[in-house]
Amino acid sequence: MLSILIRHIIPQGFLLILLLALYPVRAQSGYIPPAIPSKYEKELREAVLTAQGGRPAVAESSMQSHIKKFPTWTAPRHALSQLYYECGRKQEAIGHLEDALHIDTLSQLAELYTLGRIYEEISAPERAWACYSAVIEKGIHMPGLVQRATASLQALEKKRALWGLDADGKGKGEDEAISLIPFASEINTPNHEALGRWTLDGRQMIFTRLLYQQEDIFIATLDDTGVGWIIEDFPFNTPQNEGAHAISPDGTQLVFTSCNRPDGRGSCDLYLSVLRSGAWTTPVNMGAVFNTPSWEGQPCFGLDGMTLFFSSSRPGGMGARDIWYSRQLAPGKWSAPINAGPGINTPDNEESPFVHFDGQTLYFMRDGKDGLGGYDLYIARRALDGTWQTAINMGAPINSGADEGALSLHPDGRTAVITRESPGQKNDLFSFELPEPFRAVPQQALFVTLRDQKTRQPLRGRVEVFEVSRQDTIRLSQWTDEAGQVTITIKRHAPYGLIALAEDYLPFSGHLEADTMASRTLNLFMTAVEAAVDEVMILQNVFFETGSAQLLPASEPELNKLFATLIRWPGLTIEIRGHTDDVGDAHSNQRLSEARAQSVYAYLTDRGIEAERLSYLGFGESRPLEDNATAAGRRLNRRTEFRVRSME
Repeated sequence: MLSILIRHIIPQGFLLILLLALYPVRAQSGYIPPAIPSKYEKELREAVLTAQGGRPAVAESSMQSHIKKFPTWTAPRHALSQLYYECGRKQEAIGHLEDALHIDTLSQLAELYTLGRIYEEISAPERAWACYSAVIEKGIHMPGLVQRATASLQALEKKRALWGLDADGKGKGEDEAISLIPFASEINTPNHEALGRWTLDGRQMIFTRLLYQQEDIFIATLDDTGVGWIIEDFPFNTPQNEGAHAISPDGTQLVFTSCNRPDGRGSCDLYLSVLRSGAWTTPVNMGAVFNTPSWEGQPCFGLDGMTLFFSSSRPGGMGARDIWYSRQLAPGKWSAPINAGPGINTPDNEESPFVHFDGQTLYFMRDGKDGLGGYDLYIARRALDGTWQTAINMGAPINSGADEGALSLHPDGRTAVITRESPGQKNDLFSFELPEPFRAVPQQALFVTLRDQKTRQPLRGRVEVFEVSRQDTIRLSQWTDEAGQVTITIKRHAPYGLIALAEDYLPFSGHLEADTMASRTLNLFMTAVEAAVDEVMILQNVFFETGSAQLLPASEPELNKLFATLIRWPGLTIEIRGHTDDVGDAHSNQRLSEARAQSVYAYLTDRGIEAERLSYLGFGESRPLEDNATAAGRRLNRRTEFRVRSME
C-alpha cells in the first residue's frame, strides 16, 4: 500500500501530517499552501477513514470534491492517490501524485520518492531512476529521505541487468519485448485458463479452466494435422477445485492439487491418477510422504518421471513455502522429501516449480523483495554435482511490477507457456519465445517396446541410454511396463547408445544418430540366451580411434554389459568378429578388423573372463551389410559383433 511505502520514509506519527498537509508549510521554492478551513480538513480526514472502512466509492467522491474546490491543496490528491493504489489502480494513483507534484515539488519530496517506488512496480525503471535522483539532488535538508532514495537508487543499479537498462538508466525499448501469442480458441475461452503443461512428445497439453467459480483440469491433444486441438475434460473433475497439476513425461501419470477433501491430510494435498489401458484411474491421496497438515501443492515431474518436485510450507524449510522433491524408489514408493536447498529456497515464498525435460533447468516463482514486484519468475541450473546453482531473476520483460503466473516450457527448450491477463480481463494461456539465456536443451521422446524375437510377446526389461560423445556412465535407466513399453527423454541433437536388458535374454545393442524430431519409436526384438546358438549380435556402441584398434571410452557401457552377460551365464562362449568398410586396401582392412576384434577380446579377458570362452576373427571388408558407396553404408559396415558359439 502507498501508506506502507511512505512509512519507510518518516516515523508513523507524522504520516497523517505528511499525507494530508494539514498544517501550512512554507517550502524553499516559495510555494505557500492554501489556507484550508478546518471544516474541510475534518471532511478529508473522514474520507480517509471511510476508505479504510471499506467504502472506497464514497471516499473517492469526497476527495474529488475537495480537489475541485481547492485545486492547489495537495493533501486530497495524496489521499486519492493512496485510495487508487490500494484498489490496484496504479496508473490512476500515479496520475494524482504527478498532479500534486506539478503544483510544487520541493514541498513533496517524500511523495516524489513514493512515486519512484510505484514506477518500479509497473516496470518503468527510467522514471523511478529520475524520481530517486531528484530526491537526492533536492533533499539536502532531509538527510533521512536522501539516505532512503540513495539506497533505492543503488538497488535499482543492481537490477540494471534484470530491467534491461543501459548505462544512463534508460530502457531498451519495445523491440526487446516478448511477443505473446494466445493459444487457439479451443483452449482460450471466455472463462479463465491457466497452467499449460506439455507432455514430452509435444502432442498434448494439460491445463486448467475456471468453470462456475471452481477449477477443473482439461487435456488438449493436437489432431492429425498438428494444428487443431481436441479438448477433453479430466474424467475425475469434481465440484471442488482440481488444478496446480503435473503430467509425467510419458503422459501416463497426472498429479494435481486439491484442497479440503475428506481424505486430505492438510489444507491442500497432492493426488495421483494413472492412465491405464486408455483410461484414467480414480485419483488417490499420495500419502504421508508428500502430504502433511501443512500446505502442499504445485507439483512437477523431473527428467524421467521418477522425481516429483512440489511446493510446501511444511516445517524444516528455509522460509514460508519452499520447493521440495522426492524420488520414486519403486512403484508407489517414494523417498522422504528433500529440500531443494539454498540455491533455490529463501525466507520468501518459492512456488510453481517447473523442471524442463532436460532435467537441468528449473523455473519457479518467488515473491522476494529483490524482485521487480509481486511474484517474479526465476531460473536455476543444475551443477555438475547434482545440486542447484543459485537462482537468478529472469528480469524484464518477462517479469514486471505485477504478479507473474507460473511458466512452463515446450520440449523444444525455447517456447514458453505462461498465464497472463487478456484484454477481456480474464486469464488466458500464451506462448512466447524465451530469450537465449533462459532456454533449455531441446528434448526428444524415445518410445521403446521390448519383445521376444520368436514369440513377439512383450518383455519386462530395462532400457539404458547414454551419450556416445561423452565419457559418461549409463545416463538413463528405466524399466518397461507390463506391455514392454517405456518412454525415455533424450537430447534432440546428440547421438546415443542404447542397451536393452531382460532376464534370460542377450543384451540388445542399438545406436541412435543425432536427430531433431520431436519423437522416435523403436521396436526391439530380443533373443533368449537358451536359443541363441549361432545368433550374431552387433555391438552398435563399440568405437575405435580412426584407423586404429584403440578402444574409445564411449565403448565401455556396451562392453561392460557384455562382460556382465558372460558372468551371468558361465556356460556361454562367443566368437568376437571385426569388420571394416572398403576404404583403403583389403590387406590393411583385414589386419585392422582382426586387431579390433582382439582389442575387445583383451578387454574381456583382462577383467577375468576365461580365454577359452572367447575367440576372435577379422573379416576385413569381405562381409558388408550395406553398399559402401554411401557414408551411411560405410558406417554400418564398420562394426564389431559376436556370434554365440555354444550355451551349456
